Amino acid sequence: MIRTLIVHNICLIGDLMAKALNDEQDVQVVASAATPQEAMVALTQHACDVMLVNFQLPDQGAIELVRMAAKSHEDVRIVVTGLIDSQTAILHCLELGACGYVREEDSVADLVRTLRHAARGEAMVSPAVAGALISRVAELKRLATEVNGYHDISLQEQATELTEREREILALLGQGYSNRQIAEELVITVGTVKNHVHNILDKLDVHTRKQAAMVARQLALGEAKADKGARFTWAAAMGVPVTSRREAAAML
Repeated sequence: MIRTLIVHNICLIGDLMAKALNDEQDVQVVASAATPQEAMVALTQHACDVMLVNFQLPDQGAIELVRMAAKSHEDVRIVVTGLIDSQTAILHCLELGACGYVREEDSVADLVRTLRHAARGEAMVSPAVAGALISRVAELKRLATEVNGYHDISLQEQATELTEREREILALLGQGYSNRQIAEELVITVGTVKNHVHNILDKLDVHTRKQAAMVARQLALGEAKADKGARFTWAAAMGVPVTSRREAAAML
């Protein structure tokens, strides 16, 4: 059963959508909302698989709702309904976290089909939008590479700026040690540990301890692979085509 939340500022249309969807054997409308605020409350009160969001919510409410829901309820699939036939608007919704869309001229059958695809974790987009998405990904990759100035650089090479003490602390970060635990392990003060951690984050070009811990674990794995003659890169570490520390860190 696809548990569905309908968000539409026109109650009559929302009710008609609910009736049409409830006529489907595999769909159950669990709640309705008229505003982004009501929708966020409903998401916390009802188990929901898919949220249908009317693009015409006042004051760009649909955009804000998609952004908020995508961050706080990652398990809920978001479909934007009533979209104008604009590639720019469609791309914007998809970039914010929507996984599908229904244009204002589409039918109930189109809505049901998109809803089912969304519930299965699939995205339905037109060939034109798919092409635009591919182009956008390629452009973002190109910009990231230009800004960061890295290409297929090994993890070991990126860690060469670390001192011996910083590498010791990085290894402990990778094992989940707190600053106090690191201080006790290395017989130094907590303040000294904090200074070293700050320097480590700066040299590795990451922003959090979690990201630094990821680097530590990948370095350890990379060193093991290096013993076998393998070159270990960020792309290999993450299992995805990234070419810089910033790209990898942004994925955490």
